[in-house]
Amino acid sequence: MDVARSLSHRLARIASPTSGTGSKQLYFAALLVGFTALVSISRPELVLTAQYLAALSVLALATVLALAIRWEARRPAWGAVVPVLDMGAVALARDAARDHTIAISLLMLVPTLWIAARLRRNGVLIAVACTSVMIALPSLVRTSHIDSLAVAHSLLLPFIVLQIGMLTVGALTVMDGRNQQLAEALAEQESLLESAAASEQLLENVIDSVDVGIVVVDRDGHDVLMNRTQQRIHRLAAPADNDDPNESQLILRYPGSELPMPPEQRPVRRAVLQETFSNSLVAMGPPRREAPVFSASARQVIDHRGERSGAVVVFSDVTSYIETVRSQERFVASVSHELRTPLTSVIGYLELAQDDVDLSRETASYLQVAQRNADQLLLIVQDLLADQVARSGTEKLTLRPARLSEIAQQAAESVALRAEERGIILERRIVETPELPLDAQRLQQAVGNLLSNALKYTPRGGTVCVHTMVEDHHLELAVTDTGIGMSDQEQTNLFTDYYRTETARNSDIPGHGIGLSLTRRIVVAHNGQISVSSRAG
Repeated sequence: MDVARSLSHRLARIASPTSGTGSKQLYFAALLVGFTALVSISRPELVLTAQYLAALSVLALATVLALAIRWEARRPAWGAVVPVLDMGAVALARDAARDHTIAISLLMLVPTLWIAARLRRNGVLIAVACTSVMIALPSLVRTSHIDSLAVAHSLLLPFIVLQIGMLTVGALTVMDGRNQQLAEALAEQESLLESAAASEQLLENVIDSVDVGIVVVDRDGHDVLMNRTQQRIHRLAAPADNDDPNESQLILRYPGSELPMPPEQRPVRRAVLQETFSNSLVAMGPPRREAPVFSASARQVIDHRGERSGAVVVFSDVTSYIETVRSQERFVASVSHELRTPLTSVIGYLELAQDDVDLSRETASYLQVAQRNADQLLLIVQDLLADQVARSGTEKLTLRPARLSEIAQQAAESVALRAEERGIILERRIVETPELPLDAQRLQQAVGNLLSNALKYTPRGGTVCVHTMVEDHHLELAVTDTGIGMSDQEQTNLFTDYYRTETARNSDIPGHGIGLSLTRRIVVAHNGQISVSSRAG
């Protein structure tokens, strides 16, 4: 197997158009000289003839020409000179020892491969012509009796040369085609690589130019990409004694708190756990007044097979926005606090004035209108203050044993007169509930907000119902009405601070958009849940 492989390799070097003329000629010369040496051992008289020595002289001339001239730099047709000389040397050597070493004719195949590789079909024609003129024709002429057998014997070698030459040309043509395809594929691959590199560089430049932090992780949670902004954010949250912390080692806190964020609640970890979220707030670095706050959003990355391949997490600096909101909250709280005291005084004096028996009916009516509006204004101020307290988390619930059913009953009684004045039926389906530790005052405020909101948006002749129930060891309170209803979008934003529906904004229904958000905070503070279900119209 190794011998066959070595022979195949040598023949390939001879047939290769890229192999040098000198190396090919040295190989052929070694074959012919080696053959001559073997013959001379047994029959020295065969190689000492003038004709055989002439063959060796032609071989020497071809070798000198092959080594002295750069045939590859000349026109392809000149490439036939050395192989033709080699064929002449073989023909002379064969003719000198024709009765004993006819097998030397097979050496004609070596220059045939060479010239076929150099000149392709033209080279094959030259090789066949040389073989015919140098060997076949002289052999036929020397035959004493020319018949079909003699002709067949003479034409056998040219036919073999023709077949070997055509096979060589065919193989080289196929090889050239494959090389061309390979070159085109390599060029296309190089072009694609250059295009991909350019696209990658462009993407990297774009990602580095945005003012949001971007981190991409693979399906196992390893960082794949992190832009410059994210690297800066990473350094803000890094401990002083750790230059390259992982996310679990970063100093991340809940905004407005010194409470550290647990590893499983951190944005990148949540994204690795295949969670998708938006606008998750996180404070970076040690607790301090000016600690930066970032809004994190995550999306899962799906590959072309529809499988998850990782996640992208984006961090936006919202420190200035948070500080603006806090300033507004402080301003609202300050104004509300300043308004509450004089409003309380105004209401007190209005009540004293109405106690005067000497008031005319008209003046009493004016005072009632003033007191009603003052009461409404005081309710707004109290809601604003309660909302700010709930936001800041400075007020703690006063938990005492109480029944949710009694709280609902009291809240319904507080709005019963208003429902009657509006011509709305107020139904109470109160089922007694067990005693639990509750902040009765705050929950009554929450239920009152729900009932007040229902009365606002229910037309005359409609119905508002409050009912309580106990299901699966859970207490449930529901307020239903036959009001104007809400769209899906309005329901989504219903518990957002200062949000009012489009219908409310376009009507003369009073409101300030904090009652329901405050109600939600009170419910959540009791570890409860609140939801809404409605149909527009």
